[in-house]
Amino acid sequence: MRKKSLILLFLGLMLATVWVTASWAQPESFVINNSKAFKQLKRSPVNFPHEKHMDSLECLDCHHSYKKGENVLDEDTLEEGNAEIRCAFCHTWDAKTQLRAAYHLKCTGCHTKLAKKGKETGPRICGGCHVIK
Repeated sequence: MRKKSLILLFLGLMLATVWVTASWAQPESFVINNSKAFKQLKRSPVNFPHEKHMDSLECLDCHHSYKKGENVLDEDTLEEGNAEIRCAFCHTWDAKTQLRAAYHLKCTGCHTKLAKKGKETGPRICGGCHVIK
């Protein structure tokens, strides 16, 4: 009887682990399309390989909320569907760093730093990211 109870407990814990992990899962990739935020698009949306970035970076390397030069973003807010974690939420037309500049500073800036260190990196020119038609 005790062995059966331990097996059931173990299976229950396994199922709970799978459920929790699945609920925190992020999409493997997604399309960055902020056509509503820009008055006129000059380039196509960008397919962003989120999982590839998650393998080599910390969440707070990209997601941020700076106060006095320190990133104070609570990682618990990084949930799919939370509009406040999207770049366009803070980087508006009125922001110090507008959306287009924020993407280019963060993305190509990081890729450029990696390239200077001789590391494998992503695209650094427009057509490298903006390829979706």
